[in-house]
Amino acid sequence: MASRLTSPVLVGRERERAALLDAYRDAALAATVVLVGGEAGMGKTRLVREFTSGLGASARTAAGGCTDLGADGPPFGAVVTALRRLVRAIGVPAAAGLLPAGGRRGLARLLPELGEDDGERDRDLGRARLFEEVLLLLEGGAAERPLVVALEDLHWADRSTGELLAFLAQNLSGPGLLLVGTYRPDEIVAGHPLRPLVARGEDVRRIDLSRLDRDAVARQVAALLGHDPGEPRVDEILRRSEGNPLFVEALVDAGDATAESLLELLRTDVERLPEPSRRIVRAAAVAAGPVEHDLLAALTGMPDLEFEDALRPLVRRRVLDVVEGGYAFRRDLIREAVYAGLLPGERVRLHRRCAEAITADRRLVPAERAPAETALHWYAAGEDARAAEAAWQAAESARRSYAHAERHRMLDRVLRLWDRLPDLPGRIGADRAAVMEMAAEACLNAGELDAGIALATAALDESPDPVRAAALLETRAALRDRNGEDPLPDLLEAARLLEDAPPSPAAAAVRGRVLAELATAQRNQRLLAPARASAEEALEIGRRTRDRVVQAKALVTLAALAAADGDPDAATGLFREAGEAAARAGAHDTRLLVAITESDTLEAAGEHARAARAARHGMALAEGLGLARTRGTLLAPNLSESLLSLGRWAEASEVNRDALSLAPPPLYQAYLRIIQATVDLRRGETGRAAAAAAQARAALRGNNRGEESCLEPDLLDCRIAQVRQDAAAVAAIAGHVLDDHDPLASPKLAWPLLATAAQGLRDHRQAGRLTERLAACARKLTATGRLQQAYRMAFDAEMNRDDMDAWSRAVAAWRGLEQPYALAEALLGATRAALSVPDRNQAIASLTEAASIATDLGAGPLRAEIEKLAKRSRIALSAAVPSARPRQDAPARLTGRELEVLELLTTGLSNRQIGEHLFISAKTAGVHVSNILAKLNVTTRLEAAAWAHRSRLFADGEDPR
Repeated sequence: MASRLTSPVLVGRERERAALLDAYRDAALAATVVLVGGEAGMGKTRLVREFTSGLGASARTAAGGCTDLGADGPPFGAVVTALRRLVRAIGVPAAAGLLPAGGRRGLARLLPELGEDDGERDRDLGRARLFEEVLLLLEGGAAERPLVVALEDLHWADRSTGELLAFLAQNLSGPGLLLVGTYRPDEIVAGHPLRPLVARGEDVRRIDLSRLDRDAVARQVAALLGHDPGEPRVDEILRRSEGNPLFVEALVDAGDATAESLLELLRTDVERLPEPSRRIVRAAAVAAGPVEHDLLAALTGMPDLEFEDALRPLVRRRVLDVVEGGYAFRRDLIREAVYAGLLPGERVRLHRRCAEAITADRRLVPAERAPAETALHWYAAGEDARAAEAAWQAAESARRSYAHAERHRMLDRVLRLWDRLPDLPGRIGADRAAVMEMAAEACLNAGELDAGIALATAALDESPDPVRAAALLETRAALRDRNGEDPLPDLLEAARLLEDAPPSPAAAAVRGRVLAELATAQRNQRLLAPARASAEEALEIGRRTRDRVVQAKALVTLAALAAADGDPDAATGLFREAGEAAARAGAHDTRLLVAITESDTLEAAGEHARAARAARHGMALAEGLGLARTRGTLLAPNLSESLLSLGRWAEASEVNRDALSLAPPPLYQAYLRIIQATVDLRRGETGRAAAAAAQARAALRGNNRGEESCLEPDLLDCRIAQVRQDAAAVAAIAGHVLDDHDPLASPKLAWPLLATAAQGLRDHRQAGRLTERLAACARKLTATGRLQQAYRMAFDAEMNRDDMDAWSRAVAAWRGLEQPYALAEALLGATRAALSVPDRNQAIASLTEAASIATDLGAGPLRAEIEKLAKRSRIALSAAVPSARPRQDAPARLTGRELEVLELLTTGLSNRQIGEHLFISAKTAGVHVSNILAKLNVTTRLEAAAWAHRSRLFADGEDPR
């Protein structure tokens, strides 16, 4: 029997190989992701393997592949294989050194060789941390020499793998890393896990393998035969193969044999093998994936020598390739052809053998594959009871590895088998309602919200116990909240049920959680008195039950309410207490929630410096936890917004640039772009601001954050129109807001929008009716805290623009808030009012101060408007005394990190203490201190601190945190 022919040379792929080489060269500067697509048999795997082998020792390669178990395969399977090979290549100590806590916070769940994981409690944080640690390991693995990671057959990827790859494509940035994946485009249908990655045109390069032309087919046939085949035979093979390289090989090898399809031809070739070899091939086809030597031997039941004799022809003919620890089909299509040709009973029997073998000895497959593969084989064998038990175990394994979608699928399988198995509750130790509750939680984490709501609702029908029902309502409320629905009814009903429940530790624990979430929902809907009552009761329960997470969440609500009441000192103290409770609980996501809420609420209350400090603290915490690119980017808009308010525009732009370079989620990109657009607008770069506004509006479209999603871009558009002095556009935007939205739902955004609209309509001839509507809206709108009160005063002054007292109140309000741009605008309005009285001395004083502030800020359009009024009023600005306010735009060219270090240095902290605050080493802190001294042209830390105090960079006496 002739040996299977494999072309000794790769033909017809010169262009594609050159594209891979180009990607490899570009990866030297920044990580690059390439997807190689082509239908089955087009040579994707060979192209990638020849490319990587051609790199030789100049690059390190780590490869992995998905199996055609597809959704039933082990979560993250291909990535785990590649990462394990990378860790083995660089060594476990070196790999652990690249990761926070040596990888035990996340990646150890997939790679036990890194040590035992730390048992992350937070529901969402573990997955975010896992993804970031994979990213850190890949980027760190490319630091010594270039790294090529090849992931094959991604059309069989599970959902968790697809989500991880999309994250990597969006966030990889370090040099030296090339990530290459192969896939079949025709299998990437709607809803496929790889579809988001394939659609990422800006982050992912595509190389598509087309069918070979006649010249390439002729060269391939000649290489296979070792001589010129002649034109008739080439034409015949071209006609039958249609340029598919695998089919060309099969037709050359088959000679005159006929077959209706490629699969039939491949199956016919296998049938020419001796019976013992065919038995091995059939077993390997059922086992799927790379099959371990011992498992394949166990499935065939052959004695060792007989097994090895039957295996040799398969390896010689390259039906199977020898891979690490076992064997894999050279071509996926060969396996598919063999599996499709199995008789139904034969298929069931082999699946049962696989399940029995793996169940008896889990060492026959890699540890991460055992739960999913056992569940698959028992299910395919029709063994319902054992399939349900195995699916239950696989669901738990998926939970531990943060594979939420796969956990949901396994639990769904348990539920579908439930009615056939009356004794299943005893087998798994859970009733149907409990399984549905777990499945609903998995849906919550996987983002499968409609399915989760349906599961939670069904579980409620089977949960007469009020405590369990309340916990289910808590889960359904979270699902509905993420789905853009109101969570309040479910949380209120859960709280009501628990009022009537018999007292017990379980009831108290659930009630504490429910009330903490209820307080948050009530605060979000501006039900402030009920929110306070819910939070206070939750805090009391949390202290009684020693549930520090409940305490922390309740304290966050109370702190936010204190900030809204105008008591920032109380708010800061409560936020600090919340952070300490979360830290003692080890609830890192709650710690970050504290920082996010603190910076947001303090900014809304007009405490800009405190808000900036809270945001920087949260970003440093996220970086220290290995979450800079996920949770850290959630805080960046909060920080840059506070810096914008303080007039530190260069710092705000730096934060925006750094955060956008990490490619955060679209919603947070929108916030960053809105803030940057506001900076650009105030500097006079109106075109850039308008472009950013359009990008932000597109990103916000379709999200479910209610009125804020609409009012934020509307406010920016209104500001653009006001700076352009386009009163008609201002009127259109204001009318749209009043007609189509509910400004009363978001006073935080409605007040600046009303004030901007009133300012922009100053000279609009048809503004009368519209300004009356704006005034009516303002009368109904609440003004909580100093910042909203300042906007109200500014609005009132614009509506009564000749009233000097109104403008004096507005100026005083903005002066107390350290918001220089708004102060300059109020001073300009006060100047106009003073000129109308007339009070020329007051006008000169107000306009002079406004001009100094505008100059210091670099606010070109505002400065031009001031100069226009000065010229018209014959006020000489050239004699103006320079502003006493120091420039805040990156003073002395200090970077954002250097400003953080300087702020801590002014409190007398050592390098070690600074490092502890910022989650950096003492050595790194020392480098920053040296840079600061050089830039300030001083020689001691004391001189640097004195410079900072003279410049009034930081509020005196406040905890820098």
